[in-house]
Amino acid sequence: MPGIRSIFIAASLLATVAACAPMGADSGRFLVFFDEFSANLTPEAHAVIANAAQRVRETRSRAVRIEARASATGSPAANQRLAETRSQVVADELAKDGISPAMLRQVPIGQTGSGDPTVAERRVDVVLEQ
Repeated sequence: MPGIRSIFIAASLLATVAACAPMGADSGRFLVFFDEFSANLTPEAHAVIANAAQRVRETRSRAVRIEARASATGSPAANQRLAETRSQVVADELAKDGISPAMLRQVPIGQTGSGDPTVAERRVDVVLEQ
C-alpha cells in the first residue's frame, strides 16, 4: 500500500513542521519535536528554543520547566533515558542562548501512557514560569 504510506509520511511531516512553532504568542509553552530514537536538535528545534529564550528575557520569567517525553516505541526504560537526554540537550541549548542554568528545571517524563508512537509524543515542552 504505497499510497497510504506516502500519505501518512506527508501528514507526519506536515504535522512536525506545523507543530515546531510556539503554541501561541502568550502561552509561555514552546514545543520542541524530535525524530524517533533521537535527541538531535533540528534547525526548527533550534529556532523554537531561541524563541523560548527570547521570551524568557522579555517576560522576565522566574524559571523554565523542561518537560521531556518519548513515544511508546521501545522499552519504557530506554524511553526514560531518551527523555533525560532530550531534556539535557534542550537545557544546554537554552543555556547557550543566554538563560541561566539555575533557572532551568528538567522534568524527564519519559514514555507517556498514551501508546502514541507519533511525533506528538517525541517532544520537549519548554514552559515559562512567571
